[in-house]
Amino acid sequence: MIDATASDLSYLPLKFSRNKLTHIIEAADTALTSRVGLKYYLGLSIPEFPFSDNFEELHTSEGRERPVDNQSGIQVFAGAEFRYNSGRNGKIDGLLSYTKPKQKQDHLSVSLSQTMAFQLTEMVKGGEPAVETINPLPKMYAIKAGLSNEDFFAYGENFWKKWQTGKRQFLTWQPNNKRVDTGQEEYLYFLVNFTPKPTELHLRVQYYLESGQSSEAITVKTMANPPLYSVICCPVGIDILGIPAECIQYDVWLSNEDNERVSEVRSFLMDHINEVFDRSILFVNSLGGWDTLRLTGQMQRMLKVAQSAAEIERPADAPVDFSELKIITIQGEYEFQISTGYFKRDAISYLKYLDELLLSDEMYLITDKGHRPLQLITSNLVDQADNQDLIARTFSFRILDTVENYSDLPAAERAAERETSWRGLSVRQVLDSFGKRTGYLAFEKLEKVYADDNSLFKPYTVKSNSQGDPDYIEPIWDSTIIVGSTPFPNKAISRLGSFKRSNCTPGYVGGQATIAVPAGAYGGENAGDADALAEARFDSLDTQAYAQSNGTCTLNNVPVHFAILHKIPMGVGNVVVGSSDAGPVVDLRISAVELISNTIGQNPPETRISDNSYNPGTYNFIVQVEYSNPQIRKCKITIPSKNREIIVNKAGYYAFDNVVVNSSDEPLTFEVTNL
Repeated sequence: MIDATASDLSYLPLKFSRNKLTHIIEAADTALTSRVGLKYYLGLSIPEFPFSDNFEELHTSEGRERPVDNQSGIQVFAGAEFRYNSGRNGKIDGLLSYTKPKQKQDHLSVSLSQTMAFQLTEMVKGGEPAVETINPLPKMYAIKAGLSNEDFFAYGENFWKKWQTGKRQFLTWQPNNKRVDTGQEEYLYFLVNFTPKPTELHLRVQYYLESGQSSEAITVKTMANPPLYSVICCPVGIDILGIPAECIQYDVWLSNEDNERVSEVRSFLMDHINEVFDRSILFVNSLGGWDTLRLTGQMQRMLKVAQSAAEIERPADAPVDFSELKIITIQGEYEFQISTGYFKRDAISYLKYLDELLLSDEMYLITDKGHRPLQLITSNLVDQADNQDLIARTFSFRILDTVENYSDLPAAERAAERETSWRGLSVRQVLDSFGKRTGYLAFEKLEKVYADDNSLFKPYTVKSNSQGDPDYIEPIWDSTIIVGSTPFPNKAISRLGSFKRSNCTPGYVGGQATIAVPAGAYGGENAGDADALAEARFDSLDTQAYAQSNGTCTLNNVPVHFAILHKIPMGVGNVVVGSSDAGPVVDLRISAVELISNTIGQNPPETRISDNSYNPGTYNFIVQVEYSNPQIRKCKITIPSKNREIIVNKAGYYAFDNVVVNSSDEPLTFEVTNL
């Protein structure tokens, strides 16, 4: 039986490094007397090495704000826009790399190179009076992955946080119910971007016999304490998982230490037909996972050779076999053309999915001697055609190594070399599922040494200490660490959610639920890390279902007052303090009934409340704005609790129509602020 879904997970956001990433620094104070010479800077800092807590500055970009846009008297201050990552091979993307599975990999492994933390710092300088602000932003994370432009527009900021909440997708777009063969290398990749983070990750499988019987769900691979924001490689081939030969299908998924499912379920159909031609291409997809494309069509391979020769002077007594041209170099390369074979199921989906192959950065031909790097020569693909019956496509590839000699030996082990080993280098805290210390320390990096004398390997070689790597060194226990402690606990969160309760009984109006995350519920090794986890927890609870259970129901027959909060300070002659602009004088009425008259800004601001109260209902409010002279201060009037706003750029009457007023709005406040 497939494991029940793990509930109450909070998902964390990441940026797509293969898409264009921009950041806007909000415009400096709109009340500056001069914006000449105003400059904006955006600093980008990255970890010293993968998953390091130490950040170093990579680059600082300089920019200027867009000119202030006047639209029929309305001024728009757009600030300065920076593109800090240009997509593929941009500043962020170029620092990330894919982690290809090893040949016939049989264990779960961690990739630490596909995700990275980074930090942006906003700086604004110049103008009159002089501005000099520095604003370090909270740490963010990027993943070496991308979406199509149209999907990035809709899902770019919400994919990892919202989409994954419901889908829990492996890093692939290949159609489900894939047909696989015995011996075929097959992998699924998964991103750990949720809390509570699993203390153990279990690769689980269930298989089905032709009779319809199914096995119990069994754990075939296990990984302890996978790092948050890491990418996990899961081998899911028939041989690696030990699927019995008489099966027709098997399902795989990932579960936590309690065997609660944290991923989607992927199904594989076992192909018992012995194909005449059977080859596979391993390639990286747009989400950063590695897919296997099985090719059952015919292949033609061609060796292309380039020769260079030098001319030699012929001696007078040279024999007949003397050659006046000497071959200097012979260098060749293999190219092959291969067909996918006809797709047996989901042909339309697979045809569109083949776009992934053309867009892939890296691909390999799977052979018994290893993964041979390829370049796809084919540059176009018909990925959609109506009314097609049998579907197949043909591709041309170049093998990316040179051919200088011929041999045809079977696959063999490498010749023995001087034995080497790896030793730990620098340590970090191992954190539990809530970001708190466990008492263990893990080596962040490994350096290569010669095993016989422990001297450094030449050239100096260092790599990340990643789980699943055969050289991985397990964490070590430190009894001086207090288990459950953290240097940076999260601050308490207690605020209203976004959704209102809609299941109150008649006569009552639903309100938002107060969502609370206690202080110290999460931890982190850096300032802000625990707060990010707490915010993710808040977001996971901010749902309509939570509001239905925990939102307020308020009696909706109590009359309410109306109020004006005028935030523009005004002095003698109703002139805005510190300028020569006439400030807005605001009246509030319903039809011909004046509710609040002649309201001006005080210093400090004061709220004026109507003398009378009014029953709940739907109202059309009229706001009259007057000025004492032609040089006016433009403003905006908002009803914050209703998310309503009007722009005032001249004296006159302005309307808020169809405003629903409930008892819980007491008092319903209109705010007057600078534009």
